[in-house]
Amino acid sequence: MKNSDINMKIEDMPKISRQELGEKLDEILEKIEKENIAYLITEEGKKDLIICPADWFDPYNDLDFGLIVNAAIRYSMGRQTYMPSTVCEFTWRYMPMLDNRTVQVIINDITEEIRFRDGELPQIDIWLDLKEKAEAEKKNRLDEGRWK
Repeated sequence: MKNSDINMKIEDMPKISRQELGEKLDEILEKIEKENIAYLITEEGKKDLIICPADWFDPYNDLDFGLIVNAAIRYSMGRQTYMPSTVCEFTWRYMPMLDNRTVQVIINDITEEIRFRDGELPQIDIWLDLKEKAEAEKKNRLDEGRWK
């Protein structure tokens, strides 16, 4: 049975040097899979890389992740609180992990909300920045053939 260390803090992860990882690769990979843990790979004692089970990234590949992001954006638009900046910063940070549909909905929702409010959207600058970032992400994916 796997434990639930998916939320391990980096400082709590076992550390291993690149050299030791190379020498014990099979053993380390087996332990990662069996115990559902991650290792912090160090270079000269400094944090460098993390190796972890691939399924730790499954939440980002879940269709509901994009739906939750879109719901948070819709909830936040028009508010004059900390929420718009928090939601926009989160969305900027995870934009590369969002699916194409979520990115397109972000663009559409911001465009429609600004139109609906005749350009009088509170904190409009951060929403325009988010829309611009979503449009840039869409363009990059189109250029790379990853947008369908």
